[in-house]
Amino acid sequence: MRPDVQSAEHAKHFQYRPAVDGLRGVAVLAVLGFHAFPETVTGGYVGVDVFFVISGFLITGIIARQLLHADFSFADFYWRRVRRLFPALVLVLATTLALGWFLLLPNEFKQLGKHASAAAAFVANFALWRESGYFDTAAEFKPLLHLWSLGIEEQFYLLWPAVLVALWKRKNALFAILSLLVLASFALSVHMAQSAPVANFFWPVSRFWELGAGCLLALAIERPAHAALSAETGDRRFLDIGYNFLPLAGLALILASVVGFDTTTPFPGWPALLPVVGTLFILATPGDAWIQRNVLGSRLLVWFGLISYALYLWHWPLLSFLNILEAGLPPLAVRWVALLSSIVLAWLTYRYIELPVRRHKERRFNFRLAAAAAVAGVAGLVVYVTGGVAQRFDADIRALHHGPRLDKQCHARFGATAPINYCRTTSAQPPSILFVGDSRAHAIYEVAAPLLAPKQPVMLLGRGGCPPVLNVRVSGYDPNEKECQQVWRTFVDYAHRTKPKVIVVVGNGSFLISDPDIRLSREGAGAAETKEAIFEYGVRTLLSELTRFSRVIYLGEIPAYSTSPACFLRAVKLPSTECYPELAREQVELAMAPYNRVLDRVQESFPGVQLVDAIAVLCAANVCSQRPPGKPILYSDAVHLSPAGARLLVENTQLTSLISRDLVSADSG
Repeated sequence: MRPDVQSAEHAKHFQYRPAVDGLRGVAVLAVLGFHAFPETVTGGYVGVDVFFVISGFLITGIIARQLLHADFSFADFYWRRVRRLFPALVLVLATTLALGWFLLLPNEFKQLGKHASAAAAFVANFALWRESGYFDTAAEFKPLLHLWSLGIEEQFYLLWPAVLVALWKRKNALFAILSLLVLASFALSVHMAQSAPVANFFWPVSRFWELGAGCLLALAIERPAHAALSAETGDRRFLDIGYNFLPLAGLALILASVVGFDTTTPFPGWPALLPVVGTLFILATPGDAWIQRNVLGSRLLVWFGLISYALYLWHWPLLSFLNILEAGLPPLAVRWVALLSSIVLAWLTYRYIELPVRRHKERRFNFRLAAAAAVAGVAGLVVYVTGGVAQRFDADIRALHHGPRLDKQCHARFGATAPINYCRTTSAQPPSILFVGDSRAHAIYEVAAPLLAPKQPVMLLGRGGCPPVLNVRVSGYDPNEKECQQVWRTFVDYAHRTKPKVIVVVGNGSFLISDPDIRLSREGAGAAETKEAIFEYGVRTLLSELTRFSRVIYLGEIPAYSTSPACFLRAVKLPSTECYPELAREQVELAMAPYNRVLDRVQESFPGVQLVDAIAVLCAANVCSQRPPGKPILYSDAVHLSPAGARLLVENTQLTSLISRDLVSADSG
């Protein structure tokens, strides 16, 4: 094959193609639609996957061109990345931290600081993975949530250029190795979509196949067989049909994903093939195809593509801050204002920051950009380690702060990848007293442990989103649900090995029975078995195992609210914001009636288990309140007790006295 044919074919694919920017425009608009109108654009999150494929394709094409001309430089590559990514990123991080200073309470600002420092280091995906799922309720209140994707991309580019350069002269080996890596990453993604969906979403190894697919396409275009086929006139009719059909089919696959997927789709995994293959179809076709010229190459989509990076950065902080101020999804008109504002900010950023910065290629300027990103990261770290600069607020608000969820001494017993996000211990010794539950157990442990620890080792094991039931499968409300069975088996097995004298189960789970979208199942269940019956089976199974070797105290469910104290404490609110810091006690008891019926029946079978009623302490005769008259704020958010609330509950239920009594009984028995 003639070198000039290969060179011409390569140029045809890798010269500037407006349609690629148009495709970027489609991707960013899909993401904006999902974030602003999640009830309508249910699968718009696939826009990120489109970005991944485009990125792998273009970056590999750029490096390949430079390698062909023997002028590739690692330093030049990474400094170009700095000039491309850092200016807009630093601006958005600085602006978000500034807004957080004025709008967020200490715990919220602390989390924002952690996310800002992680984003500046391009490891936001790992920070977010350790917290919870991308689609969980709290996700809408994380202004820098969207920067997980930058972490994935830059982690990929820490490795890929070196691999490409090392194997460039052995192209067959390069293509084969990359193909195997892409297949392995895809297989892992399919597996983790069921076994570990949160990790699957945020881990680079389960996402690399999407970038790698774009890289493979770029390398395929480099291969002589591709160029030879393109040069054959006998294949021209077939190619003409393909050039017009492939991009149309590709766009259809992407749009089908945008409207057909939703937050229940196991993603990424098999479904991610639709947007990935669709993007490959479009990129594989030169820009003279009709749909590329007239649709993707249209001025409007190309313009959105040009500002897509800045638009991606700006839109979510604006929407998220509005979610925070509204304590939920803001009115439609407010969301439209946020989107239009983000478009204006993106254009200004592109026009007056991104474009001028790209022209500065001197080394000194590059170092300044890197230093600016480091300053933003350090600023976020300072916000995090100072607890959200809590000194800005009075003592009542500062008192809402909780201690750390994890400590190294505890977590080391289970390994870094264990699906446990609450693990604390007062001693290196096995626990005599073990608190287990979901995230609500944390506050109870923090109050009780110091009172008990001088005499006995105390430990906390918890997993957010996993109420205490054993051998029950839960589905329909949270990506973490798939790990809950494993989590509770891990807790019970650990308790069986260490045999603590007393186990305190911090109960929760009324929503598992009452929520119509949640499904419960178990081995051997009949088709007519109700959710209440399955939930009761899970509680019975848990207590049956724990009572074999320990005394058990079961703390009943803590009432939950629809809004957090932050709603009424925040100085700035939207006109449409509505706060609900009080609930009628009758309403709370009615909602918990099926749950309490289960506990009453279970206690009859386990008379040795002490059942502690939380409602009797946290509610007055007629009303439950987040801030009762003459008392401190009892909740840190809508469902978790503040330290003051936990202290009130522990003291008024005499929980530590009950534990001490059980310790004496265990020692004497």
